[in-house]
Amino acid sequence: MTKLAKGISLYPGLGRPLEDCLRRLEEAAALGITRLFLSFHIPETDPEAFDREVAPLLARARELSMETVGDLVPGRPVPETLTSLRLDDGYTPEAMKALQDRYPDRKLVLNASAVGEDLLEALERQGVDLSRMEALHNFYPHPHTGLSEGYLRRQNDLFHRLGIPVGAFVASRKGRRGPLREGLPTLEQDRHRTVSQGARQLAALGLDAVYIGDDGPDRQELEDLARVSGEVLELTLQVWEDRPLYPVLAHHVYETRPDEAEEVIRTVNSRALWKGVEIPKLPFRRCHAGDVTLDNPLYGRYAGELEICLTELPADRRVDVLGRIPEEERFLLKYLPGGKKFRFRVVKMDTGI
Repeated sequence: MTKLAKGISLYPGLGRPLEDCLRRLEEAAALGITRLFLSFHIPETDPEAFDREVAPLLARARELSMETVGDLVPGRPVPETLTSLRLDDGYTPEAMKALQDRYPDRKLVLNASAVGEDLLEALERQGVDLSRMEALHNFYPHPHTGLSEGYLRRQNDLFHRLGIPVGAFVASRKGRRGPLREGLPTLEQDRHRTVSQGARQLAALGLDAVYIGDDGPDRQELEDLARVSGEVLELTLQVWEDRPLYPVLAHHVYETRPDEAEEVIRTVNSRALWKGVEIPKLPFRRCHAGDVTLDNPLYGRYAGELEICLTELPADRRVDVLGRIPEEERFLLKYLPGGKKFRFRVVKMDTGI
């Protein structure tokens, strides 16, 4: 898997002050976010304000070495400083071939939510070089109209079979774009999730790029996006007290076993990790879904096996409950099939179980 690309979105001409947009652009770049998405055909845009604001945004993005993805429609002039041209509805295979020939140094970006196998085959017949293309899903301002996860998976598989990277959007909770201000996610289920949750989900689904669709994310949301990895799924582990073994937990990347168990997620070689580390015997408790457990020395040769519970299990003196994945993150556990890597971000809770 290639490194996950991350981007923000800005919409000149929609009323947000240019100074705010430039500041957010610089803040994102400083955090390692490398892409900027802009749309050139939003109906509510003030044309005069757009023309005043788009050039300085593109110029600053270029100075910051950020890729710029412009959402275009036929008939709209192509800005010279755009690095990637997202071709929305209306572009024929012939027109795409002409654009690729005219702009050999730029990427063409297909609409991953709408393009089907027929058009991809037509592009190949037309001589379009698919290795110089990417795909980017739509975002959906209208509540209840975002994509289903199943459809997103099928579209991603279609493009990935041809070696075309795919991107998608998550919504901001802190700075939603007008006029509806209902969030701009690709998946409907991500409309009310945090940037961190939605971005980790998209990364786990195999997306190659994740953008915040709304134009007003706060600093924490930008940091959360920057933290997401395409290779390793991070899970929050809530703990109830400080224990010497937690630093070991937090600084290790785990891998799930290929033989998927029914009731728990098992890890590869976790027992070897704990050799030489004292595993204290903790008060044993019934295990709940989302609990992270460690087998103690009473389990003999299984001592040190780390597991994540998928269902409620009876209390066992041989099994210590280390902490718990918070309820709002437990949906991420379904993205831990055999062979998937993950790690923990350990945070202390104020209350016990």
